Amino acid sequence: MLNERQLTLLARLEHQPCSLNVLAQLTGVSGRTILRDIDYLNFTLSGKARVMAVASVGYQLEIFDRRSYFELLQRHDNDDRLLAMLLLNAFVTRTQLANTLNLPETWVAERLVRLKARYEKAFSIQSRPGAGHFIDEPEEKSLVLLANLLKKDPLLFPLPGIDPDSLARLQEACTHARDWPAIPADYLASIILAVYALRNRLSPDLAHFQNETLQRITDSVGLWLGTDAFSAAVHFLDSHQQRAETITTQYIAGLLRSLPELTPLHVIDPQLIEDLTGHIVRCSASPVWLPENRQGSMNNLKAAWPAAFDLGIQFINKLREQQDIPVFDSDLVGLYFACALERHQQDRYPVILLADQNAIATINKQAIERDVMNCRVMIARTAAELRDLCADVEPALIVNNSHHFLDDAPGEVLIVKNIITPATIGQIKDLLASAFIRQRPERFFLSQGSFHYANARDEAWQSVMANICKRLTNDGHLTVDEAWRIEQREREGENLIVNQLAIPHCWSERQTHFRGYFITLAQSVSVNNEPVSHVLIACASASARQELKIFSYLASVLYRYPPTTISGLSGYEDFLALLRG
Repeated sequence: MLNERQLTLLARLEHQPCSLNVLAQLTGVSGRTILRDIDYLNFTLSGKARVMAVASVGYQLEIFDRRSYFELLQRHDNDDRLLAMLLLNAFVTRTQLANTLNLPETWVAERLVRLKARYEKAFSIQSRPGAGHFIDEPEEKSLVLLANLLKKDPLLFPLPGIDPDSLARLQEACTHARDWPAIPADYLASIILAVYALRNRLSPDLAHFQNETLQRITDSVGLWLGTDAFSAAVHFLDSHQQRAETITTQYIAGLLRSLPELTPLHVIDPQLIEDLTGHIVRCSASPVWLPENRQGSMNNLKAAWPAAFDLGIQFINKLREQQDIPVFDSDLVGLYFACALERHQQDRYPVILLADQNAIATINKQAIERDVMNCRVMIARTAAELRDLCADVEPALIVNNSHHFLDDAPGEVLIVKNIITPATIGQIKDLLASAFIRQRPERFFLSQGSFHYANARDEAWQSVMANICKRLTNDGHLTVDEAWRIEQREREGENLIVNQLAIPHCWSERQTHFRGYFITLAQSVSVNNEPVSHVLIACASASARQELKIFSYLASVLYRYPPTTISGLSGYEDFLALLRG
């Protein structure tokens, strides 16, 4: 069984490589203990993943079989077993939890507090003096919670008559059920198991329902649910199938058109509508209140496309105003918007190709424009023509396909010999993604408006944000509307934090280019259980597509360094030096 420290190490290494010292500081033990933990982890992971030492980086986690890896973690997750105990009993004391889980009572007390905080937005864990702890939710929601746990691990706790063989028969029978086409077979099996586990606690108030398909499934496994539990299962499955049928592409298209910030972007296309409709149908038919597994961090994508993930939050909030549907994998909704923004990218990067051979110049121009999206290639035959072009446009990249030396070229230069290869195309894509910001980062990250904020040790994040925005507004760097949007966005949750740097942001109505203000903090602040060392206030126009790439570049730079480097930045000049690399 993996202990909490070992699970913490895996969680950290899933996100980014870490040095031995950082892992030791994170867990409060010695480096020698960490090395022993790594040996034990590699033994336990047994080919599904491996923690490896990498020169100049420290240790990183390489996952070979993601599905098996996460399934293995679930078997070592005592939190799921603890939640199952709370769901299976009307009340359960801390001592009973400790004895059942075979864990110290102090651990149970600590985990209860953490679980309350972790799931406070999804469901409520309460305590009653003299009785014990319980999950304070309606019957149907408790049923879904238990089904979510059993979907992750059907053998999480012992159930009479349920073993691997009977479980396989149940899952096979569910694959042939046709009464509820919107409900996946594995979810159907988990609902049946949850109803079976709670059969003596389900309310007898429902009318008695019959269903031949469900009867055939339970008979094939030898499960006896009882009249009340059977009726509860049929009612649940029928109602969720009917609700899923109300989610159509027309409904989702109307919902998208009602989002005011989405219309100017012109990204509502059939693919986005189809992606979101399928996702909301799944959420409606097979609700999830507990994440199915630890799929890894989405922070990199959020940092690269914050506009998309903000649109995802707005879409979900609008849906919740109209429908009582628990949207799981909210990050996936943001990812659908990110793909839509990428599909409709309109800006064309100016690239100058310096080439003194006509045939090669033509072939290479065609290759670049064919394989690099949103790219406009201009050919210069001589160094003089190059200078003239640079006077008219600011190139994102100069491809030197000639015999000339360009030591004084204005911008990024990539030297290419003869015909461009696929590897060179990859280089061009990488350089274009960040060239316009690396050339002059001071255009976007301004020295005026960057300052030091002496926050108190116990000052709350919302207070820190209010005071920073007030100063930027008073100094004329933010409008009152922009300050309000930034503060409101920080209250919504899903805060954008990249390697201990918080990036509160808003999408401005002003047509000016991206503006970023770097603010150092006197004291580290905890935001959504993540440490924040400093703040970068960002304002961008969502219609300026090229400027959205700034966020992607920021993420790539900030994740390149250890957290101690980010927290050690002393001011604006240090931050700018980091961006220049």
